[in-house]
Amino acid sequence: MHIFLTGATGFLGTVLLRDLLIKGHTVTALARPKQGLSPAARIKGRLLDYDPGFSFDKYLGRSLLVAEQGQGSEYLGLDKKSFLKYASLADMIIHNAACTQLEAEWGVYEKVNIQGTRQAIEFAANTASKSLAYTSSAYVAGTRTGRVTEDDLVVEGGFRNGYEKSKAIAEHEVRKAALNGKIRAMIFRPSIIVGCSRNGWMCQEHHFFDFIFRLSLIHKIIIKQLASLKLKVDYHFRIPGDPQTTKNFVPVDYVAHSIALLIEKAQSWGKTFHLTHPKPLKLKNLESYVQKALGWEQITLCPKKEIRDLSPLEKKFFHSTQIYEKYFWEEPCFDQSNLKSVLDGHLPVPEPISQELVSQLVGFIKAKHLYRRNLRLNRCPGPVSV
Repeated sequence: MHIFLTGATGFLGTVLLRDLLIKGHTVTALARPKQGLSPAARIKGRLLDYDPGFSFDKYLGRSLLVAEQGQGSEYLGLDKKSFLKYASLADMIIHNAACTQLEAEWGVYEKVNIQGTRQAIEFAANTASKSLAYTSSAYVAGTRTGRVTEDDLVVEGGFRNGYEKSKAIAEHEVRKAALNGKIRAMIFRPSIIVGCSRNGWMCQEHHFFDFIFRLSLIHKIIIKQLASLKLKVDYHFRIPGDPQTTKNFVPVDYVAHSIALLIEKAQSWGKTFHLTHPKPLKLKNLESYVQKALGWEQITLCPKKEIRDLSPLEKKFFHSTQIYEKYFWEEPCFDQSNLKSVLDGHLPVPEPISQELVSQLVGFIKAKHLYRRNLRLNRCPGPVSV
């Protein structure tokens, strides 16, 4: 198939692009130049960061084509002529681009997540098969609890943030266009995507990366303070959250692999799929895994009533990561009936979120932090105090 892919330099997009190329598809990847790098150079950098052994030059110009995205707000950032040309060449579009910030300005969500999806619908309508595969989010369920099916979508429901609401509205646009016969569509709803199960790789803009990175910095501050005071104490650090609630984490390679399988199944069209973990992780277990991975046994979850009693350093961390706190209390159970019915005997099983995987993810984050720190030091013309 010839696939037009948006979001090709993103976290999921990078892994998905690699999988599609290896499976023999021709992919036109939409990307824009940034920080002096061409779209092709950005895509190459992402792919080789994820998989250093990937034969990028083997694919470029053959089965990998690059469409340069401009700054325009229409036609997916292309001019109209190019938009229609690329659509005429493609068998389908996978619309994977989105603003994934949890609390951006609503205008950003409106432009990127909603208007961008409407433009992807128009693109799909101009392909030969009028086909759109859309990456939504399991968290269009918002604040609902209990069992949520893949066909459930309540646009007027309660949401934790603008991201969830914008993805629900965008998914509704896709469903409406398919219902009206303008396009045919399949919809993917991944849960919280974490790093690759093979090597821990993830983008530094990722939410889990950010949370663990900040926690690691706080740990360093505490150790430095204790060392300066020559103290050896049992220092507890509280993070608000319910230890009995679950968090549905899925490795990025599982999500990409599932999408690559689903787009090849004729039965996928007209369906929505929860790309979620069948065995979500309890926060109590995540607490234990992170303790061991960071070498910080004193991290503990605490109830909401203790938020007002947090120490100054605990409050500093809480306020810097408060956008994530809303996910630490409850979440629904994501039904996967559609996924099981379509993939049947070929259903991928995600790696368990184990101590080994969490340690691998934390190790990757710490290594990236050290790499960034060394870059800053090497660029500095004079001595630096650390």
